[in-house]
Amino acid sequence: MKQIYILLCVTAIFSVLSFAQMETYSPKYDGIPRFYYDLVNVASDKPGLSRLNVYVEIPYDELQFLKSEESFFARYEFSVLVKDDDDNQVDGDIAQEEIIVEEYDQTNSRKKFSLSYLSFHLNPGKYKVSVLLMDIDTKKAGKVEQEVELRNFDKKKLSVSDITIADRVLFDSLGVNTIHPQVSSYVRSHNTELYSYFEIYSNNKDKKDFEINYEIKDNDNKKVQEQTYNTEKMGPRTLTAFKINSRMLSHGKYKIKLEVKQGGKNYDVEKVFMVRSLGMPSTIEDLDEAIDQLKYVAERSDVNELKNSAKSERLQKFEEFWDEHDPTEGTEVNELREEYYRRVEFANQQFSTFRDGWKTDRGMIYIIFGPPNDIERHPFERSYKPYELWSYYKLNYQFLFMDESGFGEYRLQNTNWRHLQQYGIRF
Repeated sequence: MKQIYILLCVTAIFSVLSFAQMETYSPKYDGIPRFYYDLVNVASDKPGLSRLNVYVEIPYDELQFLKSEESFFARYEFSVLVKDDDDNQVDGDIAQEEIIVEEYDQTNSRKKFSLSYLSFHLNPGKYKVSVLLMDIDTKKAGKVEQEVELRNFDKKKLSVSDITIADRVLFDSLGVNTIHPQVSSYVRSHNTELYSYFEIYSNNKDKKDFEINYEIKDNDNKKVQEQTYNTEKMGPRTLTAFKINSRMLSHGKYKIKLEVKQGGKNYDVEKVFMVRSLGMPSTIEDLDEAIDQLKYVAERSDVNELKNSAKSERLQKFEEFWDEHDPTEGTEVNELREEYYRRVEFANQQFSTFRDGWKTDRGMIYIIFGPPNDIERHPFERSYKPYELWSYYKLNYQFLFMDESGFGEYRLQNTNWRHLQQYGIRF
């Protein structure tokens, strides 16, 4: 494989914050805590209402730890705002968490996570949920929004809650006792114990067992697991879970489709979840696409070799490719890979039109050379079509992009820039 050369200053590789100081476009997650979240709808114990559980999970590495006498501590605030269809606030809450660790190495760990949750009892219906997580010491915050529909479980003789993906489920004589959610459905390792937890609600007075059918399909809609089994009804609310064979799942997205039957009634629910390896950037959801995106740092032959490898070997070969270009061998994170796919993610956020942003000319230049020092935007010139002029001071060069079609597809006008790749990526 050919050596990778990327124009990255030392501070850009090791400090997202210092990199952000020269960012003309501001990425969604630039210098703010990146966290995972999940919204789960279950039945409420309050008549006529439905319950929303909001889970958040954040890696220790995303927080600012401070030194105390013999330990290190970090603090964060997690808040939820719930609005109805008319954009009126109907509920909300705030929780604060503190993490204390004894060893400094733990403060930079991506294997350790802090889990928090808040619950809301609401009328069934559609809502917009805003989740915000703020590092109390740095005051930096990340925010996500999602629409959710809460179901009325009381109106059906048989119904099922949302599925919660969990990495730990404890059972007692009455069924499930405790669960530890795998928030945002991210499985951090193929060796992680993995469960599908759900609740069954039945107003049927007889005590017929439930028949449970489930199947798991990959991102190509190929069935990878399926099973049918029976479980005993424990009353109006039955807490139950089944174990997923995570060792059979390679990197990628999956969907569980679950069907519960009882006495001629049936109810279906679905859940999408993600399996990824430790150390893999969280922005990589599709391994095949991540391999395609290597076109800016790898020889075409290397990309073809990865794409044509057996699916069972593809992840290993992908990791070996990046291991050869790890600036800090022996650490949890490959900073170069993180930065590369951060640029890919940013290109998709900012430059996508009728095709993904990383495939556009602006996306290509951004991924190769990083953020420009200055951008001149001219969207409404009388004599010219809309254009942007990107300036890179270290290159002593400007890239000209023009929207020739008028649909936001800015095409690179420079035809003689390839000699600059020695300062960015060498093909």
